[in-house]
Amino acid sequence: MKKNILTCKRIKKRFREVMAISNVDINLKDGEIMSILGPSGCGKTTLLRIIAGLETPDSGKITLKENTLYENNLFVEPNLRGIGMVFQEYALFPHLTVKENILFGIRSLSKKDQHRILEDILKLTRVEELELRYPSELSGGQQQRVALARTLATKPNILLMDEPFSNLDASLRTTVRTEVKEILKRSNTSTIFVTHDKEEAFSISDKVAIMFEGVIHQVDPPDKIYFWPETKQVASLTGSCEFIDGIIDGSYVITSLGRIPRRVTEDIVDGTRVDVAIRPNDFIMKADPSANNVVIRKEFRGEDTLFWIKTSGGDIICCKHKIHTTLFVGLKVMLAAEKYANFNVFRKCDENNENRTS
Repeated sequence: MKKNILTCKRIKKRFREVMAISNVDINLKDGEIMSILGPSGCGKTTLLRIIAGLETPDSGKITLKENTLYENNLFVEPNLRGIGMVFQEYALFPHLTVKENILFGIRSLSKKDQHRILEDILKLTRVEELELRYPSELSGGQQQRVALARTLATKPNILLMDEPFSNLDASLRTTVRTEVKEILKRSNTSTIFVTHDKEEAFSISDKVAIMFEGVIHQVDPPDKIYFWPETKQVASLTGSCEFIDGIIDGSYVITSLGRIPRRVTEDIVDGTRVDVAIRPNDFIMKADPSANNVVIRKEFRGEDTLFWIKTSGGDIICCKHKIHTTLFVGLKVMLAAEKYANFNVFRKCDENNENRTS
């Protein structure tokens, strides 16, 4: 079993009246890639900067390889933490070649060691043919790999990446993140990756931490995060969904769409009012003049078409359908839950606004 390489316990950070980070706990294992996923302004970058030592938390404890980086009056300076960081802008030196950029962080080593590390890193990141070029002569994807190569050359204990693909064209992102994940896995580099893009988080990570308003709501593998969200915020951030009212009835929930199966993760009393998460793939639509559900909007997306349906109870949900379809706005449709669908339900908000799954 892999050991924790980084541990953050009850990290807090306030900027005047704003609580940016609230009691955050994170454990990163050796060789693991973790994404912190959340909307803009939720505290993701602040947490990354705290781990790097670029911001000082108000309280908590940070441990790296069993060495304390921060606790009470103890604060280890950023340059002594052995942490590498790749920024959105890559921060390559424009007047240096690729080779010189990579060697910059290890210039204190002997020429022999520099040459050996340079050779290994060029091969690992597949930028051998670029070593004499300048950053201005590179594509966005190539600059990303060079920035990663320069950081990995210093052999960091962990790597922090802040929205590293945000400056790339959409057509490049999939290719580059696949390359980056392969490089990180081959080098066994423990990495924390910050993003607001759920597709990026799911595709590159072993674990995803969902952050909302400075609080970590859930940390789990991507598939568990998606299928078993613990809060409404997690459900919303990890995929398109609408919430409709429901009443618990055993392992089912009664809604305006009928009696549908629910995921059962804890006992909950029959008759309890809940919010039910509905995703676009959860229901099959079929034209039916006698139905009480009506198509009110249609949107072609290329690979599929989305339909917004107003139910008999006044709820509005979104359904995904195949490209070629005769369904149209104003049509009455019958909705049937997919065969293997089990719906996540969340207790109605109480005074403490917990809103946990049930």
